Amino acid sequence: MKRKLGFRHIETVHAIVLTGSVTGAAARLHLTQPAISNILRDAEERLGFALFERRGGRLLPTPSADQLFEEIERSFIGLDSINACCERIQRNQLRHLSVACTPAFAAAVFPRLAAAYMQRCADVFLSVHSRDAHHVAALVSSRKADIGFALEVPPVPGVESAVIAELPILCYLPPGHPLARRDEVTPEQLLGEPMISLSSIEGIEELVGAAFGDCGATPVPVAECPAAIAACGMVAGGIGFTLFDCLPAQIYDPARLSVRRFAASRRLTYRAYWPKSKTADFDPQPLVTLARDIMAEMAAKDF
Repeated sequence: MKRKLGFRHIETVHAIVLTGSVTGAAARLHLTQPAISNILRDAEERLGFALFERRGGRLLPTPSADQLFEEIERSFIGLDSINACCERIQRNQLRHLSVACTPAFAAAVFPRLAAAYMQRCADVFLSVHSRDAHHVAALVSSRKADIGFALEVPPVPGVESAVIAELPILCYLPPGHPLARRDEVTPEQLLGEPMISLSSIEGIEELVGAAFGDCGATPVPVAECPAAIAACGMVAGGIGFTLFDCLPAQIYDPARLSVRRFAASRRLTYRAYWPKSKTADFDPQPLVTLARDIMAEMAAKDF
C-alpha cells in the first residue's frame, strides 16, 4: 500500500505551483531549497506520478498537479478562514461574514453592496473570495462561504438560491472601432471581427454561440479569457471584441473601450446562493435585496 501525503507535502506542492520554482517555494515556506526538493521527490514517490516538468529553470505543473492544486486550494481556503478567525478572536473583532462571488461581481457590485450592508450592520467583518460561478456555489455548499453571488449554475445539493438579475448581453469594442459609431451592434456585423471568448464553464460561450445561430457561423476567437474583467482589458488593448453584461462597464473608463447594445435576446442570469440550513446569526435576505436593487440600477443605464 502506498504511503499517503502529509501536510508538508501538500503545502510544498501548493507553494511550488504558486511560485513556479523550488527557490520561490523555499522562500515562501521559510525552508532550504534542498529541503523543498526532498519533500517534492518524496511526494512524487508516494503518488507514483510526476507533479512537475522542468523547463528553463521553472517547474511547470502537470495536468495531475493542476487537479491536485484545485483540491488543495479549496482546503487552504478553509484553513485560511480558520487562521483569520483566530486572529479576529485575538483582536476581539466582530461577527465574521464570508462572501464568495465572481470577479466581475466582486469588482463592479460588491463594493456598493458591502458599503450599504455595513451601514445597516456595523458589527460585521467581511471576507471576500473571488472565484468562478461553480466554485462560488461549491464554497457555499461546503460552508466555506455564508453567501455567494454568481452567474446561474445547475442546482447544488444543500444550497438555496434566488435570481438577483437578468442582464442583457452587451458588445465591448476597442476604442475608435468603426462599429462603435452605431447605437446597436448585430451578430452579422461581428462575423469578420476578432473575438475574445469567455468561459464555457459558466455557459457564456453557449449563449454567445446561440446568439449567432441564425448567421450560420460565429466570429473566430483570437484569445480565450475566462474572467470578463480581464477580457475587457484585452478589448481595451485593441485585441478584439467580447460579449458580456454591463458589470465591466461599471468600472472601466469609457475612453478605454466602447460599450454598445447587442441585438440578441440572450441574457445572463445572476443568483445569490446560501446554505439551506441558515445560521441563527445570519439572514441572507438583506444582502439579496441590496444586490438585486444595485444590479437593477446598473441594468437601467443606457448603453
